[in-house]
Amino acid sequence: MAISIHGQYANPKKSPWNFEKYQSDLERRMMDRLERDPHVAKWMKRHGITIPWIDGQKHQRRYVPDFLVQHEDGLRVIVEVKDPSRIDSSDVQRKRKAAEIWCKQRGMEYVLATVQ
Repeated sequence: MAISIHGQYANPKKSPWNFEKYQSDLERRMMDRLERDPHVAKWMKRHGITIPWIDGQKHQRRYVPDFLVQHEDGLRVIVEVKDPSRIDSSDVQRKRKAAEIWCKQRGMEYVLATVQ
């Protein structure tokens, strides 16, 4: 399976944009899932969120999560999609910790997801 395909997801019904760009097949499949999920009111990839984090060499970095999702009940969630083989990497875990703190400060949730 080619994971690093790029493309445009045309005419999503739950995004404010008339298309969203994906940078992997995992992201494209998550877009399909979000479109079908009856609990999802809105989602977007072009959300403008950047989260600061510190890498293993103690350098300040900026992380742009994959999706901002709003559920029907008003819950806002940051969703990051990863291949299962990468979930345990130290950088992914550092980004995850920074994103969880960032979300908690804003009354949001963070989800690190894999897509089958």
